[in-house]
Amino acid sequence: MTHPFLRALKDKPLLCDGAMGTLLYERGAPPEAPFEQLNLTRPELVQQAHIDYINAGADVIETNSFSGNRFRLAASGLDGEVWNINVWAAKVARNAREVAGQPVLVAGSVGPTGKFLVPIGDATEHDLDHAFREQMEGLLAGGVDLFIIETMPGVDEIKIAVRAARRLSKLPVVAQLSFSVEGQTLMGATPEDMVTVLRALGDDAPDVVGINCGAGPGPVLDFLSRMEAAIREAGLPRDRLFFSCQPNAGMPTRVGGRFMYMSRPDYCSTFIEPFVEAGARLLGGCCGTTPEHIRSMREGLDRYLTVRGLPVSGRETRVTNPVEVTSTEEAASAPPQPAAKKRQSVVVEPAAPAMRAAAADKYGVAARLRPPGSKEFFISVELDPPKGTVARKIIAAAEQLKAVGADAINVGDSPMARVRMSSLATCHLIKGNAGIETIMHFTTRDRNLMGIQADLLGCQALGITNILALTGDPPSVGTYAHATAVYDVDSIGLIRIITRLNAGVDIAGNSIGSPTRMSIACALNATDENRELQKDRFRKKIEAGADYAMTQPIYQVSDLTDFLDDFGDCPIPILVGIMPLHSFKHAEYLHNEVPGITIPDHVRRAMEAAGEEGARVGLELAEELLEQVRQIASGIYLVPSFGRYDDMCTLVKKIKGAAALA
Repeated sequence: MTHPFLRALKDKPLLCDGAMGTLLYERGAPPEAPFEQLNLTRPELVQQAHIDYINAGADVIETNSFSGNRFRLAASGLDGEVWNINVWAAKVARNAREVAGQPVLVAGSVGPTGKFLVPIGDATEHDLDHAFREQMEGLLAGGVDLFIIETMPGVDEIKIAVRAARRLSKLPVVAQLSFSVEGQTLMGATPEDMVTVLRALGDDAPDVVGINCGAGPGPVLDFLSRMEAAIREAGLPRDRLFFSCQPNAGMPTRVGGRFMYMSRPDYCSTFIEPFVEAGARLLGGCCGTTPEHIRSMREGLDRYLTVRGLPVSGRETRVTNPVEVTSTEEAASAPPQPAAKKRQSVVVEPAAPAMRAAAADKYGVAARLRPPGSKEFFISVELDPPKGTVARKIIAAAEQLKAVGADAINVGDSPMARVRMSSLATCHLIKGNAGIETIMHFTTRDRNLMGIQADLLGCQALGITNILALTGDPPSVGTYAHATAVYDVDSIGLIRIITRLNAGVDIAGNSIGSPTRMSIACALNATDENRELQKDRFRKKIEAGADYAMTQPIYQVSDLTDFLDDFGDCPIPILVGIMPLHSFKHAEYLHNEVPGITIPDHVRRAMEAAGEEGARVGLELAEELLEQVRQIASGIYLVPSFGRYDDMCTLVKKIKGAAALA
């Protein structure tokens, strides 16, 4: 254990930096070109990001080389620049260290190739080994101190990458898998499968194993505990093995064409002690984390070290403005690279007033909604499509909900960017077998303009005519982080497309014969901190033709009433989203890591005080909220957690029973 990195880890936990790609994106880097190209074309921008992380208190910074392998760079025609991009990734990071004047270590970031091995894909182990070695050789030449092999989708690829690193040098190696919130990698590995990796690698095993990306601090803590327990129970040598964790800042939401991550710096900092107690010696952040997150984590780690009598970082963190710095002579000599071709965005023209009038008749759910306070209070319950091809469970749940009085079933469209049965097929099966109305979630994430219109026409033909228009969670939050999102249009554009189809024409103005008869729902996030943006988007959705709105889950009625007071008269009915809480941990996770959900302090305190009675208290709070929203909404949609449909049946039965007695 002679390397400074390993000696330092033995003495105390170290803090790594945060995200690079999302930070560069936030600071104006063009998304159409690989961020790694900036090592050659905008080294000063990359250098400033490194400096800001160093000043925030990072002990280890990662090179801007995550996608610097030939397969990922080939998509932009840069596969011939693997050497230059990786050499300069290391040089820019090292120069930032010199500018900042701090003794940080530079880690060569090595991400997945994006290729699938045979028989699933067409890549061989030799192909991946060659790509990893080629990238790592460039990082070595640039002068990295260690390798961080990260965001790996499965055990096969991580083993190939670790072996490549071990054959190239004697530098320390960190190897991290990436898990979705369900606890599986893209290729189906679990935290316990790290045991398989270590056994297969033998003497080539990495020095540090752990988790990065995929999920926020809460789930990553659980996965780290599982991984540590599995390795301990397997009896594998622990004297030279350390653990790491670099979670995302919660899950992202797409705002104004950009992905925003929800977890605040102070929330991420609260996980420092649990992470270290669970075994982590290398901590940091991944997607969505910023220098502010790392600064807060530095403060949390130093507090932890001080209490235990261990040496702290010994330096003050500094706040620096993210401005461009003067390039060094070395960086200035990097050859310029051609700009990548920009992808053309698609704009769907707003529906003309005459067209909106032609499609103004209310169909389906929109025709059934009544004014607030009416005895006819509409209730829908959201069910997730099955993960496989068998739909018996969801059909049985829909039948139970119909029996107790539910009016409709909401069906997600691969929610949280996890692969499930298509929402169209699931709605068709539920409606045909359970005989209850469905509201189909329809995202623009996975469909281009042709696919959107083709699927909408298919919906009409199959009788699935209630559509909730959504932009959709980005693939990066799900199990297929390498999948490509489309986003030809957002939810507003989708509403306009449906409005045109309801008027009998497609977006090009061509007749489709008989007009469609679809009711259009739009989403409303009343708790978003950027209220002006939400007001503007909500107004545009209404103008585009939305028939009714469905809110994100709320936990106090004032969240909605305050928004509506600020917005003004709302001309469309509203269904309020309600998701009962099950525990204090559940409440903290939703509040800090799930986009669009804000839980007020008094509710979280009530859940904390409830202790083991959390599920009961959560239902009681939901029932109280239900009574309050009756006077301002036309209905609700219930969102069960952890598949607990029985709780939803209980709530629906109470609501419908109360309405019958009124």
